[in-house]
Amino acid sequence: MLKLALIKEPNSKESVFIQKTILNSNPFFNQVLVGKERLTAEDIIKENKQHLELGAKYFYINQNDKPIGLIHFLPKNPYDDHTWIGLLIIHKQYQKNGLGSHALSLLEKDLRKQNIEKVRLCVQHENDIGASFWSEEGFSKISTAKDHRHNHIDIYEKVLI
Repeated sequence: MLKLALIKEPNSKESVFIQKTILNSNPFFNQVLVGKERLTAEDIIKENKQHLELGAKYFYINQNDKPIGLIHFLPKNPYDDHTWIGLLIIHKQYQKNGLGSHALSLLEKDLRKQNIEKVRLCVQHENDIGASFWSEEGFSKISTAKDHRHNHIDIYEKVLI
């Protein structure tokens, strides 16, 4: 059974270890996002700190109480006042089984309960697999930009209500 479990302390030693295991199982994603295949605990803590300061909420994607993925989102991005998904990633070992879609539907259900009408996210131009996933999940490209790392990105949005 798949569930989202709130991560109360994303920068605890245990949580960083779990995040590192999941993220480093996806070296292509890391390369596209941050320019290197493997992230260190320090990389993860630094990134988490930036997101937490903006109000991000972190969740494990648990299958039978085992973390197999991560989601984090900003309920209200201070730069545009919209809800943003910052990350949805499944450990490489568990991909291609519909678990990302299932986890996204759980998150969307929760967002709807909070009366959030739409959600946004960005995809790096080199991430064709990610772009395909989000399009298949009903997200539409609304613009292009550069992220804080100067990566070319497409911004996607989905109306929830």
